[in-house]
Amino acid sequence: MKKVIYMILPIVFTCSLLFAAEFKLYPGAKMDEKATKEAQEAALAAKMSNVKATIYTTKESFQKVASFYKGIAKEHMMPRASGTSGKPKKYEGYDLYEAFFIFDGAKDLSTSKLWVKVQRPYIGEDVRDVTAIVVSEKK
Repeated sequence: MKKVIYMILPIVFTCSLLFAAEFKLYPGAKMDEKATKEAQEAALAAKMSNVKATIYTTKESFQKVASFYKGIAKEHMMPRASGTSGKPKKYEGYDLYEAFFIFDGAKDLSTSKLWVKVQRPYIGEDVRDVTAIVVSEKK
């Protein structure tokens, strides 16, 4: 029995490390203070005080940014989201690309404490031709 525990324990530990990735910012992305403030105000208005959203932007393509996160986190497929290999959906005449990535090994976004949405174009109070990285953290 002890041999089995000693054999299984390292495997469990290694797997837990694989699924407990740490958020890394895409190289060159910058925090968008205005968009971050808007997101935090929206979360408070929705009585979601345990959620912190931070929005970063980069001029890099959606595909480059999404591929970066696919290499360090688990992609979560949402209905109608393009994901890293799908086609964009239409949003008011724009081609909207979206992909979601879970960093803590949770089964979905509602149970995750750390996940990221990569989106192009950025759609907030305005629409900008940049790739947005929306980091959602639950306290």
